[in-house]
Amino acid sequence: MESQQWWSEGIWNETKILCEEVQPHKIYRAFWEHQLYPLDSYSSILLCNLAIILSVTITTWFFLKPLRMPFTSQMIGGVIMTGLIFSNREFEYHTLLPPTVVFILRTISFYGFIFHLFMLGVETNMSIIIRRIEKKSLVIGITGSLCSFALGIAAFYLTSTEFELARHNKQTFKGLIGLMTLNAQSFFMVTCNNLNDLGISNSDIGRLASSISLILDLSILVFNFIMLVILPPFISGGNDVKRSLIILGYYAIVFFIIRPLLLFILSQTPEGRDMKNTHFMYIFLIVLMVAGFGEVLDEKFAVFFFALSLPEYPLSSVFSEKLETITSAVFFPVYCATQGLQTNFYSLTKRSLEIEFVLIVGYIGKFCGTTLSSRLFGVPIWNSVALSLIVCSKGLLDVVSLALWRDKDLLDVEEYTLAITHFLITTGALMPLARHFYEPLSQYASLFRRNLTDSTNNNGTFQTLTCLHKEDNLPGIIRLIEAFHPSRTRPIPVISLQLMPLSGHCTMPIMAPLEQVKSMAIFRSKLAYSNRVVEAFINLERQSKGYTRLKHYVAMSSFESMHNDICSLVYQRGVSLLILPFHMHVQWTKVGKIVEDSSQSIREVNRLVLEKAPCSIGMLLDRGDPHLGIAQTSIYQVAIIFIGGSDDLEALAFIRLLGSHPNVRVVVIWLKSSIKDDNKNDALDYDTIMSFQAPKKSKDNETTMTLKEVVVNDGSDTTNILLSMNDVVDLVVVGRHHDSNCVPLHGLSLDGWYEYPELGILGDLLATSDFGFSVLVVQKEPKDDLVLDNPKFTV
Repeated sequence: MESQQWWSEGIWNETKILCEEVQPHKIYRAFWEHQLYPLDSYSSILLCNLAIILSVTITTWFFLKPLRMPFTSQMIGGVIMTGLIFSNREFEYHTLLPPTVVFILRTISFYGFIFHLFMLGVETNMSIIIRRIEKKSLVIGITGSLCSFALGIAAFYLTSTEFELARHNKQTFKGLIGLMTLNAQSFFMVTCNNLNDLGISNSDIGRLASSISLILDLSILVFNFIMLVILPPFISGGNDVKRSLIILGYYAIVFFIIRPLLLFILSQTPEGRDMKNTHFMYIFLIVLMVAGFGEVLDEKFAVFFFALSLPEYPLSSVFSEKLETITSAVFFPVYCATQGLQTNFYSLTKRSLEIEFVLIVGYIGKFCGTTLSSRLFGVPIWNSVALSLIVCSKGLLDVVSLALWRDKDLLDVEEYTLAITHFLITTGALMPLARHFYEPLSQYASLFRRNLTDSTNNNGTFQTLTCLHKEDNLPGIIRLIEAFHPSRTRPIPVISLQLMPLSGHCTMPIMAPLEQVKSMAIFRSKLAYSNRVVEAFINLERQSKGYTRLKHYVAMSSFESMHNDICSLVYQRGVSLLILPFHMHVQWTKVGKIVEDSSQSIREVNRLVLEKAPCSIGMLLDRGDPHLGIAQTSIYQVAIIFIGGSDDLEALAFIRLLGSHPNVRVVVIWLKSSIKDDNKNDALDYDTIMSFQAPKKSKDNETTMTLKEVVVNDGSDTTNILLSMNDVVDLVVVGRHHDSNCVPLHGLSLDGWYEYPELGILGDLLATSDFGFSVLVVQKEPKDDLVLDNPKFTV
């Protein structure tokens, strides 16, 4: 049985006519051969198509997941895969889509596109990027675009077929010029999104790429506004004058009337409170009005420009909470799919090869122009290559631009299909290459690593960096710094870095001293928390009589790129000791019981920092009472477990800092093997540990630091010793890396398996619920055989 088509279309008097047969009560029936899907209403057809679209998108995302580009994967799944299915003549998917359902899908996708565009605009903090624009960004961006456009034009004149078509068809000429211009363009929003997918938005190359794309974006916007709004009245007059005045009046109303109204609605929500549903609906309605009138005036990006003028807080968090999932997971794939439905891969002919040649030559021009100009400004060669790949990548706005040109008949089906496929496939290939050529933390691998041993031996002072993910991290870190007991002869500079996660697609990361960030709207919601942190450190500085010299920094970035901020600040400030909070935190309740709280995102940040940070690292698992500091306790008991190795020696250097505090008592437990041959320690280990042989005395003649030698037969003896410390010590310090075959650790590691490999063998044991004291795991430098590569360590 042949499949029956219930609609027809044609052209009459230059008007496209669409006719569809509609039964009185049964709207639609039997649209596929063999009636595999016997649906009989538009609603069921629509739901079926939504299920197919989302299934295709999810499947494509699953197979492209190793590329770690969720946004691009969704576009590839929505546009290319849907287009391939729709173009399949034997599959006849087009029979499943009567025009009415297509119009409904387009309407749904349009609303999704509006709010996706609005959210991206709100998340885009233009002021931050504008401050970063430098001369080299301007030169690199313009050079790359001009080279791309120039070579694209040259390639266009070399292709005889395209040249002849364009010479006789004005629309074809405009379309090809538009493709070459789009090939040379780098949209700021697209670049930011790709940088966030790569996790390098807060790196040097990430900041440079975002600055370059912003310059190109602003240039194109100003050029288009002048050419389409300002100049037409002076050239043609008549209706063009009227249209330009209407557009200018529309934007005046949007920015001078509607924007203050929306800000007034936002001001009705007290700081720290959730927005009322009625206020959210008012904002929702305003966005629809701005987008609706913009659509009437053919101003597709009006809602984005409006969003750029709005404060990121609290709009970003409110819309992210209420609309992010439905917009990103449903509306955005549907929008991409509706663009894919407009493609036809059977329309590609030999002419497509010439168009592809023009596009590829344009890519080569932009790549070479960006690479060479960035090299002139001293950018390393592989960083230049990565930068070029990033600015050559495409995204959502490129797809939108192609769709707009297709609707205006500037692109035919063949040109549209080829261009959209070319942009998405090349982006899918370029971004993994950029990740391969540029690893922001690789620059620290070859640097001289600062450590406590060298810093304390050279001048008796060292720089400390403490990381805070949340307020609960503060008490344990304050206790550690307080235990250092700085003095006039040994002041201790301390940097507190408050790490705050960002989740937006285009939100630009920030890392700056606190005083520079306070005035930013994006930081306003975190100001109370930041003030409490600053107040705690100021009290510590006051107690130490000013010998603890404090500096406060704020880093706001995604969890995927947060390690870049930490390592770059370590490098810039010459830090010797970095203190990281362990991802599993012990919370105290009012009745005194403890509840464990963990964050896998923080765990991944710690993993990357342990791997690359150019300094000694102490990872703190705090189990202490948050209301008690060292000054409020009579004795703060610290123990270090010494087995041998560079990390244990670094832990000893850390312990030496604590011995001068009058309330701190330190005991060094030297675990020695019962097998005599296994006690042949390295000479440096032996000399260092023997310096603790004589007990250290305080001014009051009290013993503050002692050494205990303990002989053990295996790991079970070591475990018993550690268990005996419960309710006796407050903090245990251990080195991270040890030989798993040594006698004190024998049997503690089964086949190299650890629950927390980032803590090492001893730290992994002490992190279990059998122990009630705080633990500090010290690493001097990462090893080549990192236990972080343990297959069980997945985040």
